[in-house]
Amino acid sequence: MKSRFTLLSYALLLCVTLPLRAQNLKCFILTPPDQILAGVKQIAIAEFTVTTSFSEDDAPGERGKRGLDKILSTVEKISDADKNKGRFSDSGRKLSDALLTMLIENDRGVRDLGTGFLGLGKKKEGKSFQNGAFTNVFSVVERAQFQRVVDELQLGQTGIVNEATAAQVGKLLGVDAMIIGNVSVAVEDRWLKEQREEKNKGKYQVDCEKLLANVSASIRIVKVETGQVIGSKDDRQKFEKKKCQGDWGDLPTPEAAVEECLGKAAYNLVNYFAPRFELEKFEFAKLEGDEFKRSNDVAKKALEDYDLNTAYLQYASIVENDSYNDAALFNLGVLYEVVGSYKMAKEKYDLAFNLKSKEGKYRDAIKRATRQVEFWNELNALGIALTEYQFAVSSEEMAAATRARIETKGPRATRHEIKAAPEAGSATVARVPGEIELELLEAKDNWFKVKLPDGKEGYLPQALGKVIK
Repeated sequence: MKSRFTLLSYALLLCVTLPLRAQNLKCFILTPPDQILAGVKQIAIAEFTVTTSFSEDDAPGERGKRGLDKILSTVEKISDADKNKGRFSDSGRKLSDALLTMLIENDRGVRDLGTGFLGLGKKKEGKSFQNGAFTNVFSVVERAQFQRVVDELQLGQTGIVNEATAAQVGKLLGVDAMIIGNVSVAVEDRWLKEQREEKNKGKYQVDCEKLLANVSASIRIVKVETGQVIGSKDDRQKFEKKKCQGDWGDLPTPEAAVEECLGKAAYNLVNYFAPRFELEKFEFAKLEGDEFKRSNDVAKKALEDYDLNTAYLQYASIVENDSYNDAALFNLGVLYEVVGSYKMAKEKYDLAFNLKSKEGKYRDAIKRATRQVEFWNELNALGIALTEYQFAVSSEEMAAATRARIETKGPRATRHEIKAAPEAGSATVARVPGEIELELLEAKDNWFKVKLPDGKEGYLPQALGKVIK
């Protein structure tokens, strides 16, 4: 047997200025399957039944030779037909093996992302901020162990497991469910004429080879205890490619085309009953008013650096000062959703929706979070607990974030004296350059009481600094 599972998380944020533009974040999120297999922890996958067909034309240069029946013996013709008859007969095993391989992947769906034009630039890691989340939620019987049981039961010459025998095999394997299915492969390799036109040559025809592969696959999930089918899914994949005389490159082999279709079909079939990571784009709500410009700038930079706690702190500080700010509440919900704390996300979305029920974005977010909560309730019923992520924000950090800041005037080369008291003749605590930010503790009698980065406190004349919004 292989694999096991659980889940948790991490996330993002941003703020705004007049007329504030919404911030987006792309990351991979664990997505629930279409069919949740309640009570199923252990699975076995049978080799699928197969039907195949293959037809091909003679290449243009071979047609004359092929047309001369006298040159080809009857034995050669029969041998050629037998070879094509058995072609792709291993597709059932390949498809079931692909399903097994995908089910034991712990990050199925997460991939590297290309940057630059058409994604062809430098590759960067596809990120998921759901710490502890993974996709290998089932224990899956290895192929050798499965085959031993099939051999012991002597299931006819084919050894194929069907609905009538699935429960029997599953009980011997000690699994909760059996996956059985079938796959149909049809391949055509044809030659055709294609008309082309060039300025110097005019119209002319070229020979083109066209490869077409169609793969249809279906699975049925049988509950071993009852013998009932608790899920079924069909998928169709098509490969089509053409290469003409003078074109660059080669056509893949028919086997390669079929394998590509089988891989895509396997991915869709697994997605039907097992969770997968999907790249999602989360859009934050726009904040009205330029009083949040500083928080917006800090949050945006934090998101670019994936410093999620700092980003969270900025939105939380807005809500601290303005508890009925629907956009800030919604954005906190987005942060919780990205990290997998779906109950907290729904709570924030509900608050935002109650303040502004006409906002469709809020309604859609509630539906998403509700679906995720239901999904995790199913997992909890199997003894799989979701540990919710808690953003690390101390009371001191919150107090600092909600306080205003000032920026010292003048160029960097300038030095301003920070006084121990709001008097020009008092002792100098520090000398600070222009164009730096300081935490504003109090503004009184033409003096700013400020806190320096090293924790020291002192006074700066208001004429030497300006409040940052």
